[in-house]
Amino acid sequence: MNYHESTKHSEISLRTSGHYLDWENKPSQFKLYQDPSSTSLPKNFPQPEAEPLMAISGWTSKTEPLNLGLTELTELLYFSAGLTRKYRFGSELHYMRAASATGALYPIELYVVAGDVAGLEAGVYHFDPLGFQLSRIRKGDYRAELAAVSNESIALAPATIAFTSMAWKNAWKYEARSYRHWFWDGGVIAANLMSLSASMGSPTRIVQGFVDQTVNELLGLQDEEEATICLSPVGPEGHRSTDRQLKRIDPILPKVQSLSGEETKYASIWEAHLASFLHSKEEVDNWTKVRLETLNSQRTTYPKIPLPPPMIEITRSRKLRDVILQRGSTRRFARSTITFPQLSTILRTSTGPIPRDYLLEGENLVETYLIANAVEGLAPGSYFYSGEQKSLEELKRGELRQMSAYLCLGQPLFGDASVVFFLMTELREVLGALGNRGYRTAQLEGGIVAGKIYLSAYALGLGASGSTFYDDAVTELFSPHAKEKSTMIAVGLGVPAYKARPGKVLPQFT
Repeated sequence: MNYHESTKHSEISLRTSGHYLDWENKPSQFKLYQDPSSTSLPKNFPQPEAEPLMAISGWTSKTEPLNLGLTELTELLYFSAGLTRKYRFGSELHYMRAASATGALYPIELYVVAGDVAGLEAGVYHFDPLGFQLSRIRKGDYRAELAAVSNESIALAPATIAFTSMAWKNAWKYEARSYRHWFWDGGVIAANLMSLSASMGSPTRIVQGFVDQTVNELLGLQDEEEATICLSPVGPEGHRSTDRQLKRIDPILPKVQSLSGEETKYASIWEAHLASFLHSKEEVDNWTKVRLETLNSQRTTYPKIPLPPPMIEITRSRKLRDVILQRGSTRRFARSTITFPQLSTILRTSTGPIPRDYLLEGENLVETYLIANAVEGLAPGSYFYSGEQKSLEELKRGELRQMSAYLCLGQPLFGDASVVFFLMTELREVLGALGNRGYRTAQLEGGIVAGKIYLSAYALGLGASGSTFYDDAVTELFSPHAKEKSTMIAVGLGVPAYKARPGKVLPQFT
């Protein structure tokens, strides 16, 4: 909680900040290993053809799960974090990826702990989107070793994708507050991965209960430079082999190219992260047994507006691959009106169940508040979305465009948006139930919901853009309903003021 309070944005904190961007020292977009043993990924991998809204919601039409081979693993990796656009900025070549990242800095790296993937030797790999290859970190099947310090499902899955964050990539721009961005950026990638795995018939889970130091050592991560934020077993479950002893995980120090000339370490980031470590399998098991009893219990009464049915039929002609390739962060909204059914569809699709190891199905940490600026059939004002009752609670009626822009650090983009979502949680209750690690879970869930909002918006032909915010001012606007709640992330939604070109499956054009 101390970290969260100390990194809040306010007008005073921004005006008195002496931070500036040293463009000569900007970190590289890519983590590159020196002289790795690598496996090239196939360029003719399949592309997700599922109806997007169903996939984003976690539903699948497949009757049998798809076996996970190298081509299917490539599909998951590419459409979660692969390169979809490239452009020149001055003399430099820049890339954009399948999932958004704050500041286009892309701090999240994906690793694969593979054991039973057809066409891929068992081992621990790093996904290199630039070289479109898997760089091998360790040789051998480490699924049982990883499961022994995390979750049993990892031993049964053919592979597990590990999400890590390279701290300096985002800290270069966002300083100490960038710890929040670890989970925002990881969450939007997780939203893609969850949609993709559901479309394949093998929905994945988000695992945040693991022994941190052991997992970091397995992946060859260096202390106070990079850390694991979550695990995601992928592919249909098989049988666990019980006839071998667990291998010892010896620390390794792979050679990696420097991100930039100088790196600044922010002590508060690592203090917060270390304070949420789990140190043994016993701690992991105890943590994942915690149950929330009081969260999401709203006792106040406000006028309720039922949501119209979702617009599933309108997107049946679209494919998940097209939505992901079209997705980007909208830079200008047209101040146009969206429909109430469009808003209803996005709310329903983005706030559904998230399969996780630390909550029962149906439990959520994050709640959705919103400012409606231009929604046909809905009066302008502030609202709370009740997922259980599939309705909006009207908190305050009136024109709030200036306020929605102000709350997002005065950015006009969020005054032009048709709707601005603020994903909030009762942080003290979360920390009381889940301990310090609850901070990670709340922030990651906010990122996942934000990622689903992005995908749902583009499935409906709209646009979206994420934002940071003035923390206490957001709580004040939505109070007394949101009293004591903290904002995890904000997302603007609307009609783009321009027609953006869709991305491409770049590996197929090189």
